[in-house]
Amino acid sequence: MILAIDASTTGCSVAVFLEGKVVVSLESKKDRSAAESLTLMIEKVLDLSACKREDLKAVAVAKGPGSYTGLRIAVSTAKGLAFALGIPLLSYGTLDALCYAIPYVDAVDFLCPMIDARRMEVFCGFYDAKTKALVQDISAELVDENSFSDILSKGKVLFFGEGSAKCKGAILHENSVFLEEVIYPEARTACKMVSEKMEKGEFEDLTSFEPFYLKEYMFKK
Repeated sequence: MILAIDASTTGCSVAVFLEGKVVVSLESKKDRSAAESLTLMIEKVLDLSACKREDLKAVAVAKGPGSYTGLRIAVSTAKGLAFALGIPLLSYGTLDALCYAIPYVDAVDFLCPMIDARRMEVFCGFYDAKTKALVQDISAELVDENSFSDILSKGKVLFFGEGSAKCKGAILHENSVFLEEVIYPEARTACKMVSEKMEKGEFEDLTSFEPFYLKEYMFKK
């Protein structure tokens, strides 16, 4: 069994995977809930899956990009569990996992999951709609009417995720498509990626692993 943790954005989520399938998952959409809820949710999901901590073979965590505070809490929790139990640590990209949260869309060429980075800025990446392979580097972008014109000229792009709503009025290219439903990162959507990483032995170093912040944190004075 593998325990997966995600606190990249609004709220947090946990899941237990077994042999490439989701056994149990729990989500909280309450803002800033990671600090107060994550440990309790982990205990509950293990209880619901009849999994003891000693049964876990690895811990997986969403590495970002996303909320600085949420990422720190999730990564610290995952590293602490892995160290205490003597099991490996796995990580996966938050935007990568978002691509597995939506059904297959054959009417578009690219997927662009977006995470809100305040004002008109988003964290985003572009993926092949069929293979979900990353085709353009993950970046922090200030969105305006000229944003993403290069890739939009190559085919239809589906924009989705909590950061996409504010971009709908700015990105007006004929090849832009917006998902109406708001999709949030959830640990359960990482099942395929995490299971493959486990099989390949793609583990993180417990000492040196850090979240993928993408941007330096700017402290308010």
